[in-house]
Amino acid sequence: MLTVSQVVALAFLAQTSGEQGQAPSLSELPDRIEVLEQRLDQAEKTARSREPKLRLGGSIDFGFFLPQGNGGSGVVQDVATLNRLFPAEAARYCWVFFGDLYAPMVNSRGEPADMGQLPGVDRFDSIHSRGAPSFIVNEATVLLDATLLPNLSAQLGLNFVPRSGQNFSFGDFFNLDIAQVEWVPFEAGHTSIFFGKFESVLGIEYRERRASQRFGITPSLIQRYTSGTPLGVKARTKLFDDVLVVALSLTNGTSVVEPFHFYSEIDTNWAKTGSGRVSVHPPLPYELDLEVGASGLYGGQDVSRLSTGEVWFLGFDARLNWRTVTLKAQWLKGFSKGSPDEGVYRLALNGGGYVEVDWMIIPLVGVLGRAEYRDALVSLGTERAYLTKGWRATLGVRVVVSQNIVIKAEYLYNGEYGGVPDIPNNMFTSSAVFSF
Repeated sequence: MLTVSQVVALAFLAQTSGEQGQAPSLSELPDRIEVLEQRLDQAEKTARSREPKLRLGGSIDFGFFLPQGNGGSGVVQDVATLNRLFPAEAARYCWVFFGDLYAPMVNSRGEPADMGQLPGVDRFDSIHSRGAPSFIVNEATVLLDATLLPNLSAQLGLNFVPRSGQNFSFGDFFNLDIAQVEWVPFEAGHTSIFFGKFESVLGIEYRERRASQRFGITPSLIQRYTSGTPLGVKARTKLFDDVLVVALSLTNGTSVVEPFHFYSEIDTNWAKTGSGRVSVHPPLPYELDLEVGASGLYGGQDVSRLSTGEVWFLGFDARLNWRTVTLKAQWLKGFSKGSPDEGVYRLALNGGGYVEVDWMIIPLVGVLGRAEYRDALVSLGTERAYLTKGWRATLGVRVVVSQNIVIKAEYLYNGEYGGVPDIPNNMFTSSAVFSF
C-alpha cells in the first residue's frame, strides 16, 4: 500500500510529466519517488531552520550577609578630630574621605552593605543595611536567547533587584543588562559582530558578572571599571585555530559599571569610546590551558558635554586552568580628566589588580582565595575627594548541590596601606544560586 507522501509524489510526478510531455516508466517510479521525498524532507528542514528559536533561562540569587565594624560602610571622613591625616589633600578639597565605598561588598553585583552617611552628597544606597545583618535576594535574572537566522541571534538579559522602599514608594528596580544582536558573517564561524548593549572587551572578569557564572560571590575591587555593558558595536575574531583572539568595540561610553561615576548609557558629547583586547591562547601539554591578554580603552569623558575630555584604561590579564584548578590575575591602570563645572568626577587610578585561585577539591566542594589592591583618587573639582589605598583578602567555599543549585560563602578582610588608617569594614556573606 502506498503512503500519503508517495501518493503526493505520484500526483506531482504525473503533473510534471504531463507538463513535460513524457511519463516515467513503472520501473523508474521508486527511484523518482525516493528523490522527491528527499527534496521534500530537505525543504521542511530548511523551513524549520528559518523559524525563530527561543531559549529561556535565568537564576535566583538568595543570600545572607553580616557586616563587621564601621556600619557596613567602607569610607570615613578625614576631619579635624583625626588631625587631618592627609594635609596635602585637605588644602585642595573641602571634604576628604578615605577608604573605598565598594570594599564591603555582599554580592556578585558588587553592592556594599551601606554607603555611609557622607556630607554634601545625595547618592543612591541600594542596600543601606546600616550595619545590620540581613537576608537578601541579591538578584533575579531572566535571560532570553533567540535564533533569528542560522547566522543571526539576539540575546536579552534582565536583572530584577528587590530592595526596601521608603516614603510610600517601592524600592525594587530592574536594569537591562544585555540587549544585543550577534551576526556571524562567515560560514567558518570564527568572527562575530555585535550590535546593541553587550559585554565589555576590557580584561577577563566581565565573563563572570552574574552570580551563576562566578566561582565565588563577590567581584574584585577593579571590577567596577571593566564589567559594565556599554552600548555600540563590537567585533571579535579568532585566528590560527583560536590561538589568537582580537576584539574591538566602538561605544557611547566606557566599560565602567553603571552605578559608578564614569559611565553613561546615552552620550552627551560627540566623542565615542574605542576599546580592544588581544589575547593569546597557546597550545600546551599536561592538560594546561593558558590565556594571556592585554586590553585598553580610550574615549571621551562620560557624562560631560565636552568632547575634549578624555578617559583611558590599560590592563593586562592571565588565566591558567589545570584540571580542577584555575588561576586568574588582572592588573589595571586608568585616568579620567573630569569636568567639575558639570559635576563630572576626575579619576586617577594609579593601579589595581588581583590574583585569584579557584580549586574544586572534589566535584561537590571547592575553595577560593583572592588577594588584591586598589590605589586611586576620585575627586570633584575642589569640592570633595576620595582617597583609596586599600587591599583585600578573600576566602571562600563553594558547594555544588546539583547542576542547578550552588551554595557559596565568603569572608572579606579589608585593609588599608600607605598611611591610611584601617577601617573596620570586614564582611561575611553567603549566597545560594538557583539556575534554570
